[in-house]
Amino acid sequence: MDTLRAYLSTLSTPAQLDYAYRAGTTIGYLRKALSKGQRFDGALARRLDEQSGGAVSRLELRPDIFGDVAGHPVGLAVQVDTRMSKRALRARLGLSTDTQLAKVLQLPADQVEAWEEERALPAVPEVLRLLGAQAPAASTPQEPEDLDAARIVPVETA
Repeated sequence: MDTLRAYLSTLSTPAQLDYAYRAGTTIGYLRKALSKGQRFDGALARRLDEQSGGAVSRLELRPDIFGDVAGHPVGLAVQVDTRMSKRALRARLGLSTDTQLAKVLQLPADQVEAWEEERALPAVPEVLRLLGAQAPAASTPQEPEDLDAARIVPVETA
């Protein structure tokens, strides 16, 4: 919370409003949470981190989800893997609906709703990104079999 408080103090009032808006919340909510010492859900902690360019650390805001600042391996990638169910991931992130999970993953809500509650999460790039894993690299395009294909150019007619 200290990094969030310090970061907000460096911003002008309009910049604070913009930062909160980009993170999907309001400056009033952030100020209230700071004054009461409330914990942010995992999705908001991630967005606050991203929108501050890393100045507000999601690790500090929610060490129970993302790991602690000292780097102990209790982070999200350790606690959550693709074998986890959709229901368990929602619980881990403090979300109650598929719509909220879809927003965190930046996927269409109907796609997330189609996943079965107790089945393992699909290994889609958005889930892997949230978990901190690398998406499988796209296969490199193969060279054309025709060796003259690179030398053939379109001919313009007059």
